[in-house]
Parts: sequence; C-alpha cells; structure tokens
Amino acid sequence: MNSSSLHFAVPITVPTILASAILLPLSLLVSRGIYHLYFSPLSLIPGPWYAAVSDLWIIVHTLRCRKVRAIDDLFKVYGPVVRIAPTTVAFLDPDYEQQTTRMVYTALKLDKGPIYNAVQMNGHLHSVAIIEHNVHAKYKRIFSSHYSPGNIALLHPDMKVSAELLIQKIMEAKGQPVDIFHGMHLVMIDLILKSTFGHDQGALEAWSENSHDIIMSAIEDFALLILIQGIVPNWLFSVVRRFPNKRWQSFCSSGDTLFDTMADFVREQQKEKDAGRLDERDKPTLIERLFAHNDSCAPKDRLSFEDMTSESTTHLLAGVDASAVAVSYILWRFANQPLGIKQQIQAELDNAIPDAGVLPDWKTLHNLPILDALFKEGLRLHGPIPTFLERLAPRGEPLNLLGYQLPPGTVIGTQSWSMHRNARIFENPEEFDISRWLDDTNERQDAMSQAWAPYGLGTRICIGQHLARGAMKTVLAALLRNFDVLPCPETNDKTMNMMELFGMFPVGLSCKLEFHPRT
Repeated sequence: MNSSSLHFAVPITVPTILASAILLPLSLLVSRGIYHLYFSPLSLIPGPWYAAVSDLWIIVHTLRCRKVRAIDDLFKVYGPVVRIAPTTVAFLDPDYEQQTTRMVYTALKLDKGPIYNAVQMNGHLHSVAIIEHNVHAKYKRIFSSHYSPGNIALLHPDMKVSAELLIQKIMEAKGQPVDIFHGMHLVMIDLILKSTFGHDQGALEAWSENSHDIIMSAIEDFALLILIQGIVPNWLFSVVRRFPNKRWQSFCSSGDTLFDTMADFVREQQKEKDAGRLDERDKPTLIERLFAHNDSCAPKDRLSFEDMTSESTTHLLAGVDASAVAVSYILWRFANQPLGIKQQIQAELDNAIPDAGVLPDWKTLHNLPILDALFKEGLRLHGPIPTFLERLAPRGEPLNLLGYQLPPGTVIGTQSWSMHRNARIFENPEEFDISRWLDDTNERQDAMSQAWAPYGLGTRICIGQHLARGAMKTVLAALLRNFDVLPCPETNDKTMNMMELFGMFPVGLSCKLEFHPRT
C-alpha cells in the first residue's frame, strides 16, 4: 500500500474540533429528547412534547414565578395526569375523597423529591429539607409536642399581646394607610422567637415608617434566594454570588444572616441552660425541647449546634412568611367585600367580643363559624404554599397512578393551587365566597375539607399549622372587631397579583389598607 494513500478523510483542524464539540453534545441532547418522547416508560402520559423532552419548560415557568399556574393550565388541557418534565408527573385527584392524594402523601410514605435539597440552611438539614420519609418521621418526634393544639393554646396569651400591640400601632397611624403585610411579618417574628427561644424581639414595638428589622429583611430576600438556588447549578451560583454589588451581596448572604442570628440565640439559650435558668419558665420553648432530646438520647442521635440552629431558622422562615401573606390577602379580600358581608362577619365578632379591648379566649376564637369561613376561603384562594409538592415513586414495582404505570424514581406530585380551584369540588372556584363554607350540606363540606390543603399534605404537612392558625385568627378577630377595613388605591389587583417563589407573595410585597376605628 502506498503510504501516500494513508490520510484522514476529514482534516483535523480547529474548525473541525469546534464543530465536533458542538455537534456531539447536541446529538446527545437530541437522542435523549427522542428517548423521553417516544421510548420512556412515561411516554404514554399526556402532556406537551416540549415538557417531555427537557426540563427547560418547567425551569422557565419557575423563573417567571408562575410554575403552579403553568401546571394548572396543563390540567385544564390534558386532564388529571400530565407530564411536566422528562421524569416528573403531576396529578389532580378527581375523587371527592382524595384517595389518590392520600395514597401518595400518606399511605405509601414516599420520600420527598430532590428540589428540597435546595432549602437546606447553610448546608445543614432540617425537618423540611430531609428527603427520606423514615428519617423525617424519627426527627419530627423530637419537637412535635411543641406544636400540639394543647401546647399552642398556652401561647395564646402571647398572641393576644401581639394583636393588642398591632391595634395600638394602627391607631397611631391616625387613618393613614397601614402596610399590614409588613406589620404581620413583625407580629410573627415576635411570636416565633418567643415560642422558639423565649426571646422578646420587640420587632413590632419598634415598627415605624423608617424602621428596619434585619431579620425581616433577610427573610424577604431568602424566599427568592432559595428559588434561584433550586434552579441554578451550585458551581454557577458560587460564581455569580461574588458579583461586587453591596445589595447583591446582602441578598446572597440572607441565609447566612438568618443562620448567624439564630445561632446567637441558640448560644444564649445554651448559657441559660448551663446556668439552670431555663427551669424557671412556665412553658417550654422549642429550643428547650431540642436540649432535652440531646440530654436523653444516645450520643449518635444527638443534634449538633448547627442542627439546632438550622431547625430553629426553618421554623422562623416557615411561620413568618406564610402567616403574613395569608393575613394580608384575607384582609384585602375583606376590605373589598360588599357591606352586607362585612357586617355579617363583624356582627359575629361583636357578639363574641362584647368589649373590643378584651380579646376572646382560645375556645371562643375557634368557635366562630363566619370568621372561620373567611379564614378558609382566604387560604383557599391565597394559600401561601400552593406549591407542587414533589415525592419519589418507590423502589420495586411500578406505581399505578390513576391508571398510568410510573417507574421507580419518577417525581410525582400535586399542588393545592389546583386542588383549591377544582370546579368539581368548589363551585365558581375563582370567586371569593365565604358562604360556600357555611353551607349545611355535609357531603359538600366533606368534599371541600378533603381538598382544602393550605398547609401541605399527608405525613409531611406543616407541623406549625396550629400555631399559624391561632396567630392568624387572633389577629383577624382583633382587627375586624376594632376597625372598619377599607381598600386604598395603591393596593389593587395588580399589586396583589400572586407571585410564586417557594411560596406565594403579593407582587408589590406590601398590602396597604385603611383602618378606621369602629364606633
């Protein structure tokens, strides 16, 4: 063979190398897309082709802060089971008794999906971020008694003190619009720090037009930060967070700020424990329960300082934002109700609270059906956590989900945003109508109660729901008994449009309303 005949068909040149570097990954992406679209075990599940071939569709809607709306739109087009990403399936239980929902979130004891890795605090796990169901169940037992209805009732005096102080602060505004979104954040910061550490933060007491609370500022930033961290690769975020802008640095450090602040509280409480002063308290705090666990368990099961700090920070974050958002929307909806509806709600409160300056006891507060209807309807349309709740299909045999076979490891889930807008269960679902909860038809009430899930679902439901419900109802009863609440022009449908981060927020990040003392 002539040596001159030995040559490459395609010369190895720089353009050739560059073309290969582009075409090979592109070919891989196309091949994966074809597999997911036509050959994947999920290929028979309804949904748009572009969601089946790539995660890009769901990422874009997440970045646009409209993920739950986008999924809800797919339910309307494709039915109760829809593929929203190559390995992710969303469902909307068509059954009045929510049997499939209970199977996924309770009976099967499924692990959470990978998105929850993004909500770790400074790299440390906590009850919300724990993926494994069995690990979480054991972990939750450490402090579950702290949030039992009986123990939360012991915190009601603190709730009443905060509500009374909020009334005072609104009175000081002398008829000027009050940002209840901001004020309720401060109320919840005070309550949760009191419940967690026995600490009097005084955030609401210090509230003024120009006041600045470092905890509140960090909480506001952190909600958006965890959304970004859940999408952007770690290596990329570690690069962009170094951008030398003071406000950007403060934003990226919001998790550190919260963690460090809570760490100081944990250290302070450890000193109090060592000095024997915690025993003097009339009701145990969350941190005392964590200390008690460490004192009684085997060394391998003890919580580290970082574990206790991470857990405490998570309870603050979860409680403050969710309750502040919910109360803001409920009061905004109340302000825009017809006069007859307002009078109906306030007549019940007038009867239960003859003296406007003396707030009701715990039992009375939870036996006000019209206030409860306002509360439920507010959380139905404006639940602060309407998010798609990821779970992983179990190992072993495929999971039958409403007639579709899902292989192990498939991410599955539903969302309260869609559950609360299911027209089969909630008539005229987009209308704010408290009368739906006052209907005496037991079958209808049972169906609505089964589908009402503002605090999450199943075994991983929000552990602080009783604290949140008690605090919100106390504030609502106090404000609506003492004030006529009216809308103001700067708070409207546009500013109160719901923006989805990890939870929901008004796009204007405020809720200014007029509060006029009742005569």
